[in-house]
Amino acid sequence: MAAKLGYKNKLVEVKNGMVYLFDGKLWSAPLERVVEYYLQGQGVVPEPIREIASDLYRVLLGENLIKELPANSGGRYGETTIS
Repeated sequence: MAAKLGYKNKLVEVKNGMVYLFDGKLWSAPLERVVEYYLQGQGVVPEPIREIASDLYRVLLGENLIKELPANSGGRYGETTIS
């Protein structure tokens, strides 16, 4: 799975389950942690990646790369699918 987002002063790439953000510095976090941060409001994610977590989630959800887990599945977070 790969996705790219462009902003005026930063670039974001999702590749092999990792989120990379470049804004003059290179930041990274596991995609699972970024989704956890977006859904739960907690998690160890660098601040620059926190700022784009909602955009990233919406893009991946729109591309069917992340889907919500059913309430009875026992899962707490979004589920990453590999295409």
